[in-house]
Amino acid sequence: MYLLLMKRYVQALALLASVAILNGCVVKDISRTVEHTVKGDYYLKSEKFDQGRDSFKAEVEENPYSALANYYYGRFLLYDKDYKQALKYLQKARDLDPGNADYHFWTGIAYAGLKNPAQEEQNYRQALRINPKHLQSLVYVGHSQLEKKKYHEALKYYNRALEIWPGSPSALYNRALIMKRLGRTPEEKLAWHEYLSIYPSGAMARRAAANLNYLGDFAYRNHKLGPRTITTEKIYFEPFSPKISQASIESLNLVGGVFEKMNKGKLQIVTYQKKNKPLAQKRAGAIKKYLTEEFSGLSPGRIGISWFADPETITIRKKKLKIDESVSFFITQK
Repeated sequence: MYLLLMKRYVQALALLASVAILNGCVVKDISRTVEHTVKGDYYLKSEKFDQGRDSFKAEVEENPYSALANYYYGRFLLYDKDYKQALKYLQKARDLDPGNADYHFWTGIAYAGLKNPAQEEQNYRQALRINPKHLQSLVYVGHSQLEKKKYHEALKYYNRALEIWPGSPSALYNRALIMKRLGRTPEEKLAWHEYLSIYPSGAMARRAAANLNYLGDFAYRNHKLGPRTITTEKIYFEPFSPKISQASIESLNLVGGVFEKMNKGKLQIVTYQKKNKPLAQKRAGAIKKYLTEEFSGLSPGRIGISWFADPETITIRKKKLKIDESVSFFITQK
């Protein structure tokens, strides 16, 4: 990757040099700017933070008045959690080039590390004065307002961020959280669904699914499989039938794939179908059959099934909820 980036750097430098010569300009400063940008972005994207820090430390020593060198050195110091030193270099970059919104934003991040929320927010807002569509600043001003419980203000900034990037994970999640705190239940449900449709896994997905379940919406469920808890969509079947809906294949593949990698334990499949025990039994059998056929590492002996004609009862934050039609997965030792 680095060779490709350097090739682009050389091409860009050649173009800049030709323009500079035509205009009687000096290309030295322009070339250094391009080189710093390519090299800095390379170290950040490849997560080679130690190398980046050492490289830009030398750059700053050689050229202490380079805004870009100070900026990247400050960025790498943030990864060391050396917020005080990071602030020093990010402030210098900001002061050398006050019209760069990124420099103000990252100065704000350094203040966040130093637990100075007033200066933190001030820098984000300055970035937005320079560039009203600066995505990171919109999100982080939203965070600042959320922490201060200014929910409507926070929502305004998150919505502006989502207009720029509809997939912003923190903006999507916190929008749902704000709806929850404002008691706007229909919008809260919609917001959790939007988050989970894009980010269906991870800790935040588990919390989103739990929040939906608390509202009586079981379109997503959390299942504890040994040391892991996974989030799946509800398991659907064809109406009045044990035939698994095609829409649920991805969720079943997730369950099967996770369990297949485990060396011990038995996967338990439990189906609930209110007032219809035969259908519950057939559906449990259909899921077991699918998993054993789809995953070579899952023998019939590694999967147990149970079925009930009663609703499933779950408890979320001390609230008991009943689900008339559901499928649950967990692991036992035998």
